[in-house]
Amino acid sequence: MERKVRPKKPRHILATDLDGTLVGNRMALAEFNRYMLKNISNFLLVYVTGRTFSSAWRLILEENLLFPDVLITDVGTEIYLSPRFKHDPIWEKKMSSSWDAGKIRAVIDNVGGLHSQEIYPRFRLAYCTDKAAFKDIALKLSLAVEMAKLPVRVVPSMGHIIDIIPKDAGKGPALCYVREMYSIKKEHTFVCGDSGNDLSMFLRGFKGIVVGNARPELKQAIKLKSREVYFSKSFYASGILEGLKKYGMV
Repeated sequence: MERKVRPKKPRHILATDLDGTLVGNRMALAEFNRYMLKNISNFLLVYVTGRTFSSAWRLILEENLLFPDVLITDVGTEIYLSPRFKHDPIWEKKMSSSWDAGKIRAVIDNVGGLHSQEIYPRFRLAYCTDKAAFKDIALKLSLAVEMAKLPVRVVPSMGHIIDIIPKDAGKGPALCYVREMYSIKKEHTFVCGDSGNDLSMFLRGFKGIVVGNARPELKQAIKLKSREVYFSKSFYASGILEGLKKYGMV
């Protein structure tokens, strides 16, 4: 299956989550855009989000974000490549190979306290819970899918959101796939995030930037599992620039 890649040969990747990481302060975002425009030939700009493609695209337009080179959506289950932003066919095939939504739902229905979100991605089941029961439900769900030997990954985030995705999916695995596609070195890859569904990006040996407003769930998990991460004091896009400065990129 042929894959078409944008003819760009950057030295670095800058991969960032959207809500709560890049987006959150418009003055900081404007400063980030100015920096990226000056250095656009050096970076492959990748947005990595839990949003669906249509939702992410609305946000890009509403917040006047720079168009990315790659858009990874639905917690790393879908990859879209510029300039036309069509599905990457190889990643799509990988996601569909073991995904059986009906079989997964049959197991999940036995776990109480889950409320389905009104979105319908192709390779993701999206739920929310009451915050008080979140940790208990996430644990029960993980045990249920493990007992059923389902080839899926449970991704808890934000203290009330739980996503079920293919076992080979996730923001980290999707970004690894993109990095290999563009043949960019691991040590030249920067990842930025603020919440639990960003964790897998920080566990792949990339240079990490955790923005100052990040949730405790991400900070605690990273301190236990990852080393090369900078914890910014600044919030949102300013935190990204602070991290890039720390790494000598600004």
